[in-house]
Amino acid sequence: MTVGGCIQSPVPPLGGTASEQLGRLENQFADTRELYFQIYVTDARGVAGNLRGVSLADMRRAHRALRERVAEGLEGLDTARLGGEDGHAVRTMRRLLDESAWVEEERSPSSEPVAESCQYSPSALATGDSALQRLSARIYACYGAEARRVVTPTDTSDRLTVLGRLGTEPSAEQRRALFLSLQPLWRSVTGDGSPASPYRTMLALSAERWRREGSPIAAAARSLRIDPAQVEPMLVRILEAWRDHTPPARVEPWDWYYDNGAASRTLSPRINRAALREVNDRFYRDQGADPETLGIHFDLDPREGKTPVAFTQFGKPARLRRGKYGEREAWVFATYRVGGFDNLVELLHETGHAIHVSAVATRPAFADWPDSDPFTEALADLLEMEAFEPEWQQRYLGGSAPVAASLRGKYASIALDVAWALLELRVHADPSRDPNAEWAAITSEYLHIVPHPEWGWWAMRGQLVDSPGYMMNYALGAMITAQLRARVREQRGPFWRPDKKMYDWLSNRLYRFGLSRPTREVLRDFLGESLGVEALVGDMRRLGEGR
Repeated sequence: MTVGGCIQSPVPPLGGTASEQLGRLENQFADTRELYFQIYVTDARGVAGNLRGVSLADMRRAHRALRERVAEGLEGLDTARLGGEDGHAVRTMRRLLDESAWVEEERSPSSEPVAESCQYSPSALATGDSALQRLSARIYACYGAEARRVVTPTDTSDRLTVLGRLGTEPSAEQRRALFLSLQPLWRSVTGDGSPASPYRTMLALSAERWRREGSPIAAAARSLRIDPAQVEPMLVRILEAWRDHTPPARVEPWDWYYDNGAASRTLSPRINRAALREVNDRFYRDQGADPETLGIHFDLDPREGKTPVAFTQFGKPARLRRGKYGEREAWVFATYRVGGFDNLVELLHETGHAIHVSAVATRPAFADWPDSDPFTEALADLLEMEAFEPEWQQRYLGGSAPVAASLRGKYASIALDVAWALLELRVHADPSRDPNAEWAAITSEYLHIVPHPEWGWWAMRGQLVDSPGYMMNYALGAMITAQLRARVREQRGPFWRPDKKMYDWLSNRLYRFGLSRPTREVLRDFLGESLGVEALVGDMRRLGEGR
């Protein structure tokens, strides 16, 4: 059975030892996963078929047939006769097959939600089976529509572009107007801010799920051998470092973006939209990770119905054939109307994900993202963070910003991510808390921002709705990144210097494992020390130099 070359293995016959049966089933599982990823990225592209010309409908049908066949075969295996790794492989495949069934659902073409669909009763959606999924999907759809169409005093733009303009607009009055043009965006999430509002209704459901099934934040911490009880103190310590090493005067939120955007203002004129890919690809080529050679595809153009959140996904994991891992494919999705330093940094991050998944080289059962999302985010930042260093800027942009300005830009983004993570942690611990008030308290205490509890401007990150708890991965990831970068510099020198062997070196030590090794073991072997905030907080002390 073949679907445009996606399915390469014969249907496994009965017979043979348990290990032989598993080998045949695992080949079929690899075909199933390739179909899953092809459906995922084809749907995200907003097209009817993949690059090989296979339709979504055909891929969905083939995925269902293969998934059910492989699942049935795995159920029939005598796992008592399998070794420890093979048993782990069987459990992993069963889980991934169960989790992938959703891609088989036929969905209507993506379109903007009509105004009436965003005037709804949250409580009406928050009942029955799949209440959380149904409500969060509605909130996210309405958020996405507002993010794609932001009406400013001078034009119609989008969320990312408006946030970028806050860092470049010299007039405080105009910055305020730009900031407030985002109100429809955050109100699509916060509503009137009451306990019956969309987000707070969703929060109650999400917090209940966390209590019932376990918190994803606690799971993320345990994957790194961090005591979940220590997560909040770690976040606070990072925020205290920002507070203690930046000017103490409070500023309005729209001015905060400007005050921390000096590096972007200096560098962005050097980066038009075309330069985003040019600089991005040149840097990764210099590190031995040529996106074109690795089969990385980029979907960066604006379009109706496109998700407002940048992300990366496998298109096709590499498979071992004749002793070598062969063709692979990865996809980067983002939306850029303009160039600029901020968009470049985001693209460098997403390409960091893409070179990571392109290096995964393990048996099909484990050819997936690692078991730790913070580790995944840290790997994406590992090379990207060099963009804030003057030597990198000089080499790739032909000029540099003052070190102090670059550090403010770098750590302002991290501080915001940590603040969002702390917000989610606290409101999930006590859903009766008002997120507006909690956000005002966090940002005024640690970020020197004038509190505005009357506004829900915290609700500008789609992950807060689409993936509750995910912001913690960026926060913990920043901590991991700092330690990883320090270790790599010890071993190979500065990142801005071209090093064609860097990618292979990182692949062998960090990228290639997928699910074949627990993240905590990979980090233990690479770092030789436990995780902590010391490396990150230590580097943040540079913020105070020259003040």
